[in-house]
Amino acid sequence: MSMTASSSPIIFLSGAGGGAPDLNVFRDGADDNTQIEVIRYPDWRHYVVNQLSADTLIKELAEQILAKVPQGPIRMVGLSIGGHFAYGIGLHLRARGREIAGFCAIDSFMFVSIAPSAQWKKRALEQGFELLRKRRFGEFADFLRSKFWRAWIRLVGDRLPLFLRALASASWLPSVLTADPVVEAELSMRMLVRTTAPWLADLDRTPVPLEVPAVLLRTALAQGDDAAWRLRCPNIRILEIPGHHHNLFDPENVGALHEAFIAATEEWRAGRRVD
Repeated sequence: MSMTASSSPIIFLSGAGGGAPDLNVFRDGADDNTQIEVIRYPDWRHYVVNQLSADTLIKELAEQILAKVPQGPIRMVGLSIGGHFAYGIGLHLRARGREIAGFCAIDSFMFVSIAPSAQWKKRALEQGFELLRKRRFGEFADFLRSKFWRAWIRLVGDRLPLFLRALASASWLPSVLTADPVVEAELSMRMLVRTTAPWLADLDRTPVPLEVPAVLLRTALAQGDDAAWRLRCPNIRILEIPGHHHNLFDPENVGALHEAFIAATEEWRAGRRVD
């Protein structure tokens, strides 16, 4: 039996940290049984042992999607860097003859280097104080550990791949790597960003149009990237959503995100073509 857009799963590509939020935000109520498949990013070992390139990463992610949607139209949702991956995968899969029935990027702001973004200290302080204000002390502890290890990894700088290659070939690993999953997550995220930042910069030097039903849901801070997204996706529909990049799925913002997603993607979720 052939698969239509409305019966095929929605593919979800997460932010650089991996994982997934409550995926019900992409379903239209309790009666919506749409299957949502999460694509997994490799851990840091795969980057250093196999000297993974961005092009190879996109092909590997595309193969995951093809395994989940072997036939019929493909629908993708990408959060943060996942939106850029979905765009690149969409180009790759269309070149292979697959139909992209719909594509939604969520707060996928542009970046062209691995350097900290502007005003990152201000945003980090705001995020930390917000966790304390909401009395989410466990998450605050994880937040502090994450920032500590991220600062240490950045200090290693360009020596990081060489350092990790030595770790990967060792017969043992420092106890901190096995005791604290935050370290593993930060290393994997850093290698993902290092590998793909030059590729992301190249995307917008000569953008290739992905002419499919496309939506960008973004916060006010990312509005400066609208023009770049229109060059990538000429048919894109752009909607502003409340909140900040780090709290889109928090209770005070997730309802607005859900409503915007359901309204903006109605046609391709239902399997209707959009001209």
